[in-house]
Amino acid sequence: MELKRLAFEWLGTRGCRAVAKEVRLPLSPYRVDVAGYKPAGRMGVFGDTFALECKQSRADFLRDAGVEKKAVRESEELRGEVEELRLLLGAHLPECRQGVSLFREYDEYDFGELRHERWRRLVARLGLLERKLADGVKFSRIARYGSANYCYLVIEEGVLKRLDEVPLGWGCLVREEGTLRLEREAKRLTSGEGAKLAYLERIAARRKSGE
Repeated sequence: MELKRLAFEWLGTRGCRAVAKEVRLPLSPYRVDVAGYKPAGRMGVFGDTFALECKQSRADFLRDAGVEKKAVRESEELRGEVEELRLLLGAHLPECRQGVSLFREYDEYDFGELRHERWRRLVARLGLLERKLADGVKFSRIARYGSANYCYLVIEEGVLKRLDEVPLGWGCLVREEGTLRLEREAKRLTSGEGAKLAYLERIAARRKSGE
């Protein structure tokens, strides 16, 4: 993939001595497309770590670009609405009760065949948000966990509609012919020594395996 190759080369220009592709980040369940480690130049001092994510299309970018706090807040509000509507429907549709509890408010209901527009809409939206929280807040969590000191998006022209779509704390590199153009510098994030050591070990393991 051209973006990964360019990202790999770009890390070299930033002083990274150890670079590898498809490395699992410390403190998170995610893999990053290209990882780098830049030594500090002094014995006994850890250097800086880099995480680069490559996105060729807008759809690919949007899958990982959810804002975690916003999604959590909205899902909590939706759960409240779903529960309120569940009790209301249960009161008017006793035939939907499953009979697992003597008390209506604690019982379970089966509304699977119910043609109720608001119920279906709320349940569908809640399911979408829960999937987003599970899979679609990668950028937000990588930055929050302190998985690397510097995080960059590496994208094709047109993937972003506006520069403010770049995730908080992340930098942005855009492919321009055979090079990468720096659109935004990444903010330096705090990453502990344990995370840096684990990251460097994983980069070394990927390099040893031949990627």
